[in-house]
Amino acid sequence: MKLLPLFILTPALALAQALNFPTPVITSIHPLGGQPGKTLDLTLKGADLNGLRGVHFSPDPGAPVEAKPKLDAKGQPVANTLTLALPAEVKSGLYELRVIGDFGLSNPRVFQISAQPVADSPGTNDKPETALKITPDTAAHGVFKSAAPHWFEFTGKAGQRVFAAFDGAAFDVRTRLNGSLHDASGRETARLRDGWLAATLPANGVYRLKVHDLMHGTGDDFAYRLILTTGPVVYSSHHSPGDESRILHGWNLPGSETLPSLQVRPGPPLERLVTDTTNAEKLIASSPLPVFHFDGETEPASAANGQPAALSIGQTRGGWFPAHGSAHVYDLAFKKGDRFVIEVISALHGQPTDPHLLIENLKKDTAGAGTLTPQAEVNDMPALVPAPSVARVPLLDPAYAFEAKADGVFRISISDPLNAANGRRHPYTLRVRSLDDPDTRAAIAMHALPPRAAATGPHVIAPANLWRGGISVIEVALPLRTALSGPVEITTRVPLPAGVTSLGGFAGKGQRMACLAFQAAGDAPPGHAILTDLPPALHLTRTVADTNREFLFTRLGGPPVLAVVDQPAPARLELPAITEVKAGEKVEIIVKAHRAEACTEALVLKVIGLGDPAKAPAVTIPAKAAEARLVVDAKALALAPGEHGFILQGPAVMPVGKNAPKPASFLVHSNPARLRVK
Repeated sequence: MKLLPLFILTPALALAQALNFPTPVITSIHPLGGQPGKTLDLTLKGADLNGLRGVHFSPDPGAPVEAKPKLDAKGQPVANTLTLALPAEVKSGLYELRVIGDFGLSNPRVFQISAQPVADSPGTNDKPETALKITPDTAAHGVFKSAAPHWFEFTGKAGQRVFAAFDGAAFDVRTRLNGSLHDASGRETARLRDGWLAATLPANGVYRLKVHDLMHGTGDDFAYRLILTTGPVVYSSHHSPGDESRILHGWNLPGSETLPSLQVRPGPPLERLVTDTTNAEKLIASSPLPVFHFDGETEPASAANGQPAALSIGQTRGGWFPAHGSAHVYDLAFKKGDRFVIEVISALHGQPTDPHLLIENLKKDTAGAGTLTPQAEVNDMPALVPAPSVARVPLLDPAYAFEAKADGVFRISISDPLNAANGRRHPYTLRVRSLDDPDTRAAIAMHALPPRAAATGPHVIAPANLWRGGISVIEVALPLRTALSGPVEITTRVPLPAGVTSLGGFAGKGQRMACLAFQAAGDAPPGHAILTDLPPALHLTRTVADTNREFLFTRLGGPPVLAVVDQPAPARLELPAITEVKAGEKVEIIVKAHRAEACTEALVLKVIGLGDPAKAPAVTIPAKAAEARLVVDAKALALAPGEHGFILQGPAVMPVGKNAPKPASFLVHSNPARLRVK
């Protein structure tokens, strides 16, 4: 058994279709960024944004950002508007911005800080002759209030390389920015496709840039922050532990070499630069794109000579998928008794890939001639059971676990068929890990919600707030675990807010879901903490009622933040830490409810973690009662011998409000518990 921090998580206090307790939710912000040393008015849209008094940036921007309510001419606060003062020394980069109000911390929205001067589109620049004048190095903000395009105008020089970049998904907006660049005569010289433009200007003169959403969408969800730059653009950073140098890939990188076969976007291929850490961080900070970070970069020998590259257990290799669906090939030798898992990680890094893993047995005769026989072929990982709260969990990266009964050699081929037709190549990490090693590095966490009414929804946003005396749960998905994966403890070691205790979490053998829980004392003061040993996290970016009619937007972001609300939780559920049961038999477990005085209604609770929630055990604690008995049937749940982690959760009703309290439905949790099947 290993005790270790989890590496990809999001904290969770939940909202669901029937849950309506007050919690701050941001649905949009404007603008989407700012410039160091400048002041701006941040306008928010959302719900329960009462008593706004500050902002929280994650990661640390390097200097405190002052936030005050914006005041009107009469000195009264303007609704849902904060004035932000960005210090001159604040670091450039992408941040998760949350606001602090009466009901804790909100969900995150993405806010970019960059050195480029800001130009705010008025919306009246909807024709070439009304184009907003800017420089070639500008951050252009805007919101499409109508289907008309926005025009910008700048003066350029012959041979000047100009890039424009905006990734709507990375900013939690629905905008897919498209457009075109025109010279003074109106002739189109380059295209902006899906937020990306790369152009070399043909002559000195005036150029006009037209931008619009792909489907001409309008409203607050269709905002943009397009950075126009003549400087370097970084796509990815590769760093090997112990190596003082960094390998950067991108465009317009000073001193770089062009790689004609390495193309990830329309336009010119990537360039490669080997540089020191200080210069790499400077270039990354100035880049308009979110930068992908990888450990190591070692193209296999098969990329150059067509021969398999040697691979061993415990080794991690990095590379770029070959173009047109071709494969990189490795040979992995193993001994009898070796227990290991082969993992290909790319989609979890945010890449638009769908890796394919082919494993064959290689046997050679006395003359050295080899024959191959099939062992396994893995595309996507199986669906998670129970299904996670955020339905769109990436399961595109393949993994294969193996227990060797004899010495042997695997021929491993990895490819990316998804990009076979377009010729684009994206990075991957290939890892061969002992099954005895920690296996939570590719985990994902999300807001713990009650099971949805239907597979299609509803899907809702929930921030990470913990009410006094209550328990908040982080639902952890472990998509690369297999039936051979051993039990693992899940924890965090960072300092928590005052009065908050981590209750830990547990995944039994083969379990691919776990719950990390936190409990607040009854007198815990308001506060929050970034759980820095738990990055990154999966966020739902907007509420979706029905995925048959609406697209589900999610974003893999930064570390989760846990906050305390200085009001009492309606109830806290208590389970025995460990309960034993014989295989194939039933067991009764006493469930205790520690209620707030105003929480008197019945509590209908369900087990999460022991298989399909639709078949999971349930228990009702009667109105005003303090305990009940939960019956768990090991045979009905098909539980194998060993320990299985689970929690109880369900709705609890309690009046909320100072002057005229109204009933509000909360989600309450138990401590993490284990069922030991003997």
